[in-house]
Formats: sequence, structure tokens, C-alpha cells
Amino acid sequence: MLTWITRRAERRANAHNLYDSIVALSRSASIYATLRVPDTVEGRFEILVLHIFACLERLNGEAPTLAQDIVDMFFADMDTTSRELGVGDMAVPKKMRGLAVIFEDRMAAYKSSVENSSRNALSNELQKNIFGNDEAIASGGNNLARYLLKLRKSLSKASLEELVAGEIAAPDINGMKL
Repeated sequence: MLTWITRRAERRANAHNLYDSIVALSRSASIYATLRVPDTVEGRFEILVLHIFACLERLNGEAPTLAQDIVDMFFADMDTTSRELGVGDMAVPKKMRGLAVIFEDRMAAYKSSVENSSRNALSNELQKNIFGNDEAIASGGNNLARYLLKLRKSLSKASLEELVAGEIAAPDINGMKL
């Protein structure tokens, strides 16, 4: 009779495993050192969104409920992080609405680039979102596009069971031609 409670608890545990792995992967020091992503609050947010995009893309067809749980955890995490960074209680809802707009914009742009098989468009989008006008890192978007494509390939090879266990194989950044 109460099996739905058990199923919900199991689903949340699976989502936590996967979300924790996504966060750990997005915090990899090599992303910031080798790919030269700015190690700032904004840079970390963008890289986390990039990893979430890759995972959501993998999950949506096979496990849409788990994908939604990941999005919910992301926004709960952003709420907590905003408060820890000193955003006042009254300003948090406005901040969260802004983050939601940015999140949806990134998801749509990355999806469009990937669906159109346009690595150039993806590279340009990543350059604009993460590196901006920093000409010293003019190849940053291209390197991140390569990284994202490798991550997508790695995720496509993983079974759903591996993903819910939080087993995500990180692409080898050191082996990439930069």
C-alpha cells in the first residue's frame, strides 16, 4: 500500500547519486586549469549547467522523471548557494528567476547546436557564455565544445543503472588536442 513512498525515496536517492556525480565532475580541477575556464562563481555555474545539459540530454528519452529530479536538485542547490553567498531572503526569488532564465537559455542554445550537428555554433555559444570577450582564451569555446562532445559520447555508453549509481566516466581532458 505504501510502496509509492519507497519508490519515491529510491528515486530521490538515485537523483542525489547522479546529481552529486555531476557536481563533482563539474568541479574537476582540470576543467579550470587545462580548459582555462574561469574559476569564478559564474564560471562554475556555467560548467555545472553544461554538465547538467549533457546528462539531461541522455536521460530525457529514457528517464524523464529522473531528469526532472536533477533539475529540481539543481535549483534547490542554487537557492542554497545564493543564500550562502549573501543574497538576502527577499532577493532570492528574483535571483532564482534570473537563474532559471539563464538555465533555459543555455539548454535551448546547446540543444539547438547539438541537434543541428553544428560544432561551430556550439563553440561560439560556449565562447560567449563562458569566456565572453576574453581574446586571450579565443579557443576556449572550441575546446569546451570538444569536451562536451566527448562527455556526451561517454554518457551515451553508460547504462541507466550506471548513471543512477552516479557512475559517470569523465572525458580525458589531458588527452585532448588543445
